Amino acid sequence: MELLNYLYSRISKNLKYGKISHGGRNFLGRICVHHRGNGWKKNYRLIDFYRRINNFGLVIKLCSDCNRSALLALVVYFNGFGSYIVASSNLAKSDVIYSGKPEFLEEALETYNSIFGWALPLYSIKLFSVIHMVEKIPKKGSSLIRSAGSSGIFIGRVAGMAIIKLNSCWQVFIKENSMASVGTVSNGDLKYLSIGSAGKARGLGFRPTVRGVAKNPCDHPHGGGNGKKSKKPCPVNRYGFPSIGKATKNRKIDIKKRRLFKKF
Repeated sequence: MELLNYLYSRISKNLKYGKISHGGRNFLGRICVHHRGNGWKKNYRLIDFYRRINNFGLVIKLCSDCNRSALLALVVYFNGFGSYIVASSNLAKSDVIYSGKPEFLEEALETYNSIFGWALPLYSIKLFSVIHMVEKIPKKGSSLIRSAGSSGIFIGRVAGMAIIKLNSCWQVFIKENSMASVGTVSNGDLKYLSIGSAGKARGLGFRPTVRGVAKNPCDHPHGGGNGKKSKKPCPVNRYGFPSIGKATKNRKIDIKKRRLFKKF
């Protein structure tokens, strides 16, 4: 136990650095996202999205991350390399995982019954497996199915391409030598979480929001008037675009652009 705590303190210190809060402002200092700012200090943790170590590793810690909804797992591989990975839902402390090509996969399956959290190329994963952390392009890092509780289903192979069904019911074509992790992304109960207090919301970086009808007419289209005043029949945002009840995009064009298959 003392050894695991020592490894966690040494490795985690080198895998994170402070993050600067910009308060919703761009490089010119202009507000692009309103009602953001302040909050608790945040660290950015360096995560291994490639998982091409070709070695086994031991999970020594599970922790939350302020920059993403899923939990992170700190892994120390048997060759001495340490990294953070996005944890799967069945992963626990002191579990053994594998990352890389399936050179020792048959031998490992005799020793380890579960392969949840293992990162393997798509050509070595069985059909109809539940997967996450999928690479769009080989050796570019995982960019699909990364949020808490999400998963995809590996449903077919066609001419060196893998077909993956996403939660949105879209099916994507991806090359079979891309990496993917087995299982579902952790922290699936996040959707049931309630912030619960104004103080916690401020700590997360959300600033108070003033109603449009309480502002002056120069600041918001709903502003002005004597005393309390109800909203207009079609409520709009500060820029004059409808905010409730009206679609903000042309659905006919969106349906024409929609395809059943996307190729990466």
